[in-house]
Amino acid sequence: MLGYSVGALLMVIGVYILALSTGWGLPYEIFMDGMEWLRSNTWEGLIIAIFIIILGILPFLKPRRKMPDHTFRTVSQLGEVRITVDALGDIIVRSAQSKNGVRLVKPLIKQREDGLEVFLDCQFNPEAAIPEVSEQLQAQVKEDIERYTGIKVAEVKVLVRRMDSDPSNRLARVR
Repeated sequence: MLGYSVGALLMVIGVYILALSTGWGLPYEIFMDGMEWLRSNTWEGLIIAIFIIILGILPFLKPRRKMPDHTFRTVSQLGEVRITVDALGDIIVRSAQSKNGVRLVKPLIKQREDGLEVFLDCQFNPEAAIPEVSEQLQAQVKEDIERYTGIKVAEVKVLVRRMDSDPSNRLARVR
């Protein structure tokens, strides 16, 4: 917000200087008339100045965010611990890679009242038995997240997109 305000102010000043440097007298006359009005109307000028100063101070009073927006909270005996989505994603990918039959995993994590909801967009090896590997993957991901972070996992959902993306394993198309 502050950056946009400063940018807009700089653009107005730039246009004003451009108008003056090209010989256009109207901006100068309007500015001088405004200055004369402020001198002759002291109370109105005082109110306008205080209003502008307050508007200038407001962006600095806005509380700063101390934590990233996408974190998950867990509490230990010594205090609070926050874990980013990227850290949870790394745990999930490492957990999934430990399972035979899993080629690629893209996690998506959502917070629910009863725990995390983890979506796994997967690619399995062609020889993998989908029900068996999916169940092992769900159990492993849930166990690893809860063990490493202390955050309860409510549900792990698996979506199997493809079985094989290696072009060298595909049959040639016949035309």
